[in-house]
Amino acid sequence: MDTFKTQQFAKLLKALSGDIRLNIISYLASGEKCVCHIYEYFKLSQNLVSHHLGILRESGLIKDRKDGKWVYYSLNEQNIEKVTHFLQEIVQKKKEERDTC
Repeated sequence: MDTFKTQQFAKLLKALSGDIRLNIISYLASGEKCVCHIYEYFKLSQNLVSHHLGILRESGLIKDRKDGKWVYYSLNEQNIEKVTHFLQEIVQKKKEERDTC
């Protein structure tokens, strides 16, 4: 894997390293949510939720859209699939190594 791809995946995986961010990703898996629903659902302050949403958005794992004064968040399915594929490749390589020994 080239250095650029490695850096991209490191950024994506780092964004997933917090339990709050993992919970947000899991919550958004059921569909687009307004930011107000996200912080109410997790019973966290708006500032804290906004901070974690910013990290996820910057990494490319989620996307946002504005509708009036509200911001709605959803998964960036293309990048979620890239992370999934990357991890599956690692597991497959380990299986192949084990099978050749």
